[in-house]
Amino acid sequence: YGVARIGTSALTEARSAFFAPVAQNAIRRISLRVFEHVHELDLGYHLSRHAGTVSRVMDRGSRGISFALNSLLFNIVPTALEIGLVAGILSFSFGPAYGFVTLATVGAYALFTIRVSAKRVDIRRIMNQMENQASAQAVDSLINFETVKYFNNEAWEAKRYNKSLTGYEVAAVE
Repeated sequence: YGVARIGTSALTEARSAFFAPVAQNAIRRISLRVFEHVHELDLGYHLSRHAGTVSRVMDRGSRGISFALNSLLFNIVPTALEIGLVAGILSFSFGPAYGFVTLATVGAYALFTIRVSAKRVDIRRIMNQMENQASAQAVDSLINFETVKYFNNEAWEAKRYNKSLTGYEVAAVE
């Protein structure tokens, strides 16, 4: 058992070491294109948006690319291949009905999972909005530190920031 665990850990690390340059290159290239795109937008957009929100969304997008690539390459594709092979072996060995039952069962489970996950997407969207709002308020307040200090608005800024954090907390525990 110990040798199997060590082997699994070693192969997982090797996979990560092999895939890291590919993933990081993709993230860098896409992040650069987004950064360039944001700079190409007109002044009106930049004046109406909060720097903290844009920065947070760009950061979240970069992390999402890594997650999507890892999930697709190391979970979804291998699982689909394995299910196809198992269904093929069952169909060949015991008849097409067994392969069909296997595919139908996995398909029903996938449909159930997608529907349940879709309900969580709305909650996650609210959490992201609250996180964006908190990030925007923090960055904008810190960028305008002198103005906040000059007008003695530290408590007001803290109250606004806490309101956004509270909204995130409420959405996170739903």
